[in-house]
Amino acid sequence: MKVLSRLVSPAGFGLVLLLFFLLPFVSVSCDVPGVGEAGVSYKGSHLVSGAEPTAMVPGDLKELLGEATGANTDDQPDPDVRLLAIVVAALAAVGVLTVLIPQLKARLFGGAAVAGATLVMTIVTMVVAQSNLETAVLAVAKETGAAETSPGMPTADDLADQMIHTEIGFWLVVVILVVTGVITGGAAVFGERLRATRGGGGATLAGLPFGDPHEPTPGDPHEAPATSEPGEPPAGQQP
Repeated sequence: MKVLSRLVSPAGFGLVLLLFFLLPFVSVSCDVPGVGEAGVSYKGSHLVSGAEPTAMVPGDLKELLGEATGANTDDQPDPDVRLLAIVVAALAAVGVLTVLIPQLKARLFGGAAVAGATLVMTIVTMVVAQSNLETAVLAVAKETGAAETSPGMPTADDLADQMIHTEIGFWLVVVILVVTGVITGGAAVFGERLRATRGGGGATLAGLPFGDPHEPTPGDPHEAPATSEPGEPPAGQQP
């Protein structure tokens, strides 16, 4: 139990930090027929620092877009979730530090609570980032005239929604946080009950005895023999 509590939380939260900063978290991309895929991926490092990632735009498409719309293809839409991303990273770092909590039960419950808070903030960050990216894409489409669609064609809102993608980094972070929270929380709850029941048949879930542990039980070989009053025969003998 102690080994589990000391390894699961720091390992899980450390992996969350690593994946959050190194893997794509959210992206904006589209497939252009005859040219290829164009888009940009945002890692947690981009979200925390506010830096713009490098766009993946084929040279022919870049020139075509520049000539047709006059837009600067080097400018990337801003997810604008820097504060939320910093909170996610800070919570994951706190999760790593729960290993320093000396008491086992507090360490387990603390790890589960931080895992839940980090999970919630990760989902909120994704939702807000997708909303902001969609708004930015629509704004660019309106400026360049790309928002005008023909009857029967998908609307600009639909196209913008199709361009926003949740990436592998987000899903891995969510899975690891769920697993970490379940293991630490389960160990805290069921480990406490297991320790209580191992204390003996007369132990409650809280580890408190039902009766006096010094009171002899029936049939106890160490039970003191019954005494009789003066003038009466010993107990168990006929007068």
